[in-house]
Amino acid sequence: MLNHRFHKLVGTIVLGTALTFSSGLGAHIAEAADIAPGHANIQYFGRWDKSDAGNFRCAQGAVYIKANFTGTSLKVKLRDPNNYWRVSIDGSEFTKFRPKGNETVLAENLKPGQHKVLLVRSTEGYMGESQLKGFVIDDDANLEKPDALKKRRLEFVGDSITAGAKNDGELVGSNYNDIEDNDMAYGPQLARMLDADYSVLAKSGEGVIHNWAEKWPGNQVHTADRYQWTKYSDKFEGNQQWDTKQFPVDAVIIAMGTNDFSDNKRKPTEEEFVAGYTRLIETVRKMNPDAKIICTEPVPGWVGKKARKWISTSVENLKAKGDNKLYYIELNTPAPLLEESDYANDSTHPLKSGATKIANYLKDKVAAIMGW
Repeated sequence: MLNHRFHKLVGTIVLGTALTFSSGLGAHIAEAADIAPGHANIQYFGRWDKSDAGNFRCAQGAVYIKANFTGTSLKVKLRDPNNYWRVSIDGSEFTKFRPKGNETVLAENLKPGQHKVLLVRSTEGYMGESQLKGFVIDDDANLEKPDALKKRRLEFVGDSITAGAKNDGELVGSNYNDIEDNDMAYGPQLARMLDADYSVLAKSGEGVIHNWAEKWPGNQVHTADRYQWTKYSDKFEGNQQWDTKQFPVDAVIIAMGTNDFSDNKRKPTEEEFVAGYTRLIETVRKMNPDAKIICTEPVPGWVGKKARKWISTSVENLKAKGDNKLYYIELNTPAPLLEESDYANDSTHPLKSGATKIANYLKDKVAAIMGW
């Protein structure tokens, strides 16, 4: 038995939302043990603020958690009224939920023995901060030794396309934030194809120098600003700087530029865009001196040839200055990679099937760059 603080669950009240891993509430309410978020057998992936030992925080897209546990039940102490999460127990299909109250039931009435939990945040950083205060397991249960970490790690930097916007249902009214499954965007799919763990930093509407609907000249937060921070913010002041040693990656894949060209009244000039994209690469390089940086053409074909050329120019200029771990991959040559049926009826946001097509296209190219 672990040396934890114990408490009795009172009556039959369970705080939170019961998910689908239960075969029905049993008559016996067992004692339970609290597990602190910093327990050594819990694995965290992506950008997490762990400065408070009792409250781990995140706000940067598809972070995820893995753990192995014994016992017949599992609850998570997750304060997060705005975001959707997905959970899989023992490799089952994901169940989507929004945390409610102080504790959310993830599993009940499991068979005795060891089980696995995979917990993934589905919605992007601007939807707000998630606060993980730990787990609750049976009082006679344990957190077991975790599975070995994968030997490969990728980080994906992008906009709504990288965030998986509109890939999990039809857009109806104001449900934009309800139909996002970041774990099924092209980045996480590509990572799984390459047997890699992943981190995602993606913000809907964000551009290299011009955000969607931002006035010119742009003075808002852009990707080179946000990349430096542990959590999403739309303000420049008071942000905690991300320490890449907490989650070192082998490569950073950048997919930016769509929103820079979304304004029908004003487009960036070559000088403006190349300067901004160069700054983005230099920011990523400063924080990841040994990682490979792979820049891709924006996914939507309508963005056009200028973005393709100017991203390539930014890459070639920096390579000429000595960055020999920098690469560029075109997507829409000689023809657009995705067809209209691959999008969510908007020529911009790929469905999950469209994201799979992107991941398949990139798989061999990224593997060759990485020597995998």
